Amino acid sequence: MTRKLIPVVALVAVAIVAVWWWQRGGGEPAKPAAKVVAGSAAAPVKAAEHEPRTGNVDLAQRVLIDDDPKGALRLEGQVVDANDQPAAGITVVLASNPSRTTTSEADGGFAFDALVGRPYTLVARGVGPFAGKIAGPVTAQLTASSDPVVLKLRDAAKLVVSVATSDGKPIEGATVELRGIDEQRETSRSSGTATFASVVPGGYQIAAWANGMARTFQWIQIGAGDAEARVTLTAGAPVSGRVVDDKGGGIAGARVRFSGASDWSQQASDRHDAAVTAKDGSFKLEAMPAGTFRFVATHPAHAPGTSALVTLDAKSPRDGVTITLAAGAVVRGRVLDTAKQPVASARVRVGVQTNPRAMIFEAPRQAFTDANGAFEIAGLPRRPLSAVALHDSGASQTQPIDASNGDVTDVELVIDVTGTIAGIVVDPQGQPMEGVQVNAGPSFGDNRTPTDFSQWRLRGFPQALTDGAGKFQLAGLAPGTYTISAAPAASRTARNAFTGEGHTAKTGDTNVRIVLPPEGAVKGKVAFADGTTPPMFTVSVGMSGQPGRADGTFVLDGLAPQKYELNVRGPSFQTRVVEVTVESTKTADAGTITVEKGRSISGRVVADGQPVGGATVFAGRLIFGNGTSSSAQFGPMGAGTKKDTTDASGAFVISGFGPGDITVVAEHETIGRSRGMRLPTVMPGQTELTLVLEKFGALTGVLRQAGRPAEGVFVSCQSTTTPGAIYSVASGPDGTYRFDRLAPDIYKVSATLGMPMTGMKFYSKQIEVPPGKEVTIDLAVEPGAVTLDVTGVPKSGKLGVASVWLASGSISAKSMNELGLKMAAAGPGASQWVIVRRGEPARFAEVVAGSYSACVVPYPAEVKGMAAMGYAERHGDTMPAFCKSVTIAPSPDTQTASVTVELPPFVPDAPPAGPGNGGGSGSGSQAGSGSP
Repeated sequence: MTRKLIPVVALVAVAIVAVWWWQRGGGEPAKPAAKVVAGSAAAPVKAAEHEPRTGNVDLAQRVLIDDDPKGALRLEGQVVDANDQPAAGITVVLASNPSRTTTSEADGGFAFDALVGRPYTLVARGVGPFAGKIAGPVTAQLTASSDPVVLKLRDAAKLVVSVATSDGKPIEGATVELRGIDEQRETSRSSGTATFASVVPGGYQIAAWANGMARTFQWIQIGAGDAEARVTLTAGAPVSGRVVDDKGGGIAGARVRFSGASDWSQQASDRHDAAVTAKDGSFKLEAMPAGTFRFVATHPAHAPGTSALVTLDAKSPRDGVTITLAAGAVVRGRVLDTAKQPVASARVRVGVQTNPRAMIFEAPRQAFTDANGAFEIAGLPRRPLSAVALHDSGASQTQPIDASNGDVTDVELVIDVTGTIAGIVVDPQGQPMEGVQVNAGPSFGDNRTPTDFSQWRLRGFPQALTDGAGKFQLAGLAPGTYTISAAPAASRTARNAFTGEGHTAKTGDTNVRIVLPPEGAVKGKVAFADGTTPPMFTVSVGMSGQPGRADGTFVLDGLAPQKYELNVRGPSFQTRVVEVTVESTKTADAGTITVEKGRSISGRVVADGQPVGGATVFAGRLIFGNGTSSSAQFGPMGAGTKKDTTDASGAFVISGFGPGDITVVAEHETIGRSRGMRLPTVMPGQTELTLVLEKFGALTGVLRQAGRPAEGVFVSCQSTTTPGAIYSVASGPDGTYRFDRLAPDIYKVSATLGMPMTGMKFYSKQIEVPPGKEVTIDLAVEPGAVTLDVTGVPKSGKLGVASVWLASGSISAKSMNELGLKMAAAGPGASQWVIVRRGEPARFAEVVAGSYSACVVPYPAEVKGMAAMGYAERHGDTMPAFCKSVTIAPSPDTQTASVTVELPPFVPDAPPAGPGNGGGSGSGSQAGSGSP
């Protein structure tokens, strides 16, 4: 990715990681009630006599969910085969809390008893004669009069996971788990592979471990057909310690898990991976990898607690880790309607009042009310909390609860936020569609509209299912404008309110009509001009993608009918983008997409003058890493970075680059990392590179806001001279952050707040990281009081999508490339960035008075929506930047500035020369349900 994109795309990458967290959470902020309920100083109630709460996490919304209460409803259904005949012996999984599993009877029937009324998602997996068959996911609203759910079997996806050591040797006997709505476990064979033969398409976490080797986690999106994943296990050493109360006494029955602080992909599950403390509060985790971690403990009678940062070497056992749990608070109360009658099966969420600017939020707790409308949530921190009740009939106001002094009782949450949006979902023939999930989310049509993300995280996205007449009603909405979207439960594109797609509606609208055509698919083949197949490649649309097959073919199903940019990426060829039109119920045939090996780079990796074998070389227009590695798990976008492992002579070869600057970095697990090297398109010696490894340096610090530690804020780290590699971590509860492994260099370190749709803020400092040493730099979020609106004014035409920056100091740039270099090299200060979608002014809030530069990078008028990111990746070299000096006075509170711009011409993508270049733009004519 060309350098000019670093301010935009590199920080978009940081923002999208925030999106990854954010998409696991999210409802409309209601006006908080004025009343604050205060706690008493009484001792907390005795913990319930049952197994400790395992902290089941709703992966779709990142909410810590308590077990469902015992209800009086029964969910019935039937599993049938492709010919609608009963299917017996099928495993059916219900996404309750905790999840439940049953097996279909001879008539295909199944049932789950003692449920509360709410939506449930079900999946099914075949065994024996139905091996390789799956059904779902299907979401159904359970009521006293619900119809049975029918699960129809279809071909399953298959996943093969290869488990190996860091030097590539296969590991036999490793445990591999696939974690999602459906959870499966396999053991690797002598080949190091573990096969999951019947997988329901969707998002999963892969967890793998072996004796003496640490647990490793990886996220994967599985679609139709076969998929492969590779997991590398490393050695681990035991870690032990104690969980104690605030007086130093051991706490038995606490659950302890680890959370990667430098490598944020290492996030253990409280339910799957936690250790349980003994009577004296002691715990032991058998094999922990090298790196810096926080250890988190929970207990029913105590508030959650987190250890200080602990850095491990994976060689020596580590003892003495202490996690202190303060006395917890219990919040009890009732949910009532406006007539003061109890509301059963309402969801009650209680969360810590958090920084609304932070990207990461502590997961709120959730429980359901019983038949009397009562609820109880224990083990909450003694801090200011917020509570809300959600029900099909509406929602409550967000009610502040002060639990600082202990338990809070007699909380009343009244379902009085009863604003609704109602409508119907129909197919293209106008027939109503039953069982479609409809979401309401924020409307990001204008970046100047303030959005309190902490409220969205607490409340979640309002959801409803259409009934037999296709009708839906979204309840509990405060006055405002929303984006309404609808999608089948199994949609690959996961169209939801967060993406900004769908219909715009206001609270009170009753006739929203959504036409939802059946989804389609796209298939094709990837090959070089000589007909050979790339050994590895991925195919993606937007943020959704999957690996291709060994024979070069691919299928992406579950796609909404529309035009797509189909991205084909791989380590041995140049990224190819083709336009594909997907039609309803059809599989578009992209034909053979010809890829080119493109530009190659090669050279050697050395340390102390000696060649280094087994080093990993990363190369790309943007290298996105965490605090430990230059390879952060980042889905399709991360596939733009190519890599190779050096041989015994230290040699490497990487191909598949197009024109534009690329950055090259080499690293070795035990030796160190090279400084980033910038390679322009035309530069002699690109096949004779020498990358010199130097000892890793480390960077740590404390992030504060208003003088207090700030939790959940992303911290980015970027070289001031070669900004094509960017690394990020997040601050913890005590505000600390740490990068375990950085190449020696001068870095711009930034606290990153906000979201790209409404604006992001960066508070930056510079520091030099020397080899083999640890340095410290503290960051402070210091907002101002002025709001500045910057308008891009085109000399001709109409401005659409634009990237707008406001940076302290004087910056002048003529291109995105130059702007990127100068932004990275700018000294300490504050900057902000906003994506403008429709030419509206970019609003920068909380600006400190002083001298700034406002820079606007307009996109061609033809580029709209998410296509802007891909366009900049391919054509950013020709996109001009326009900067203007701006002086912001202490007053008035709102000020304006304008920047004159020229809209760049649209540059179409040219297909590669040679036979079989693949049109990729046909709609296809194969009828069916999206299968090839």
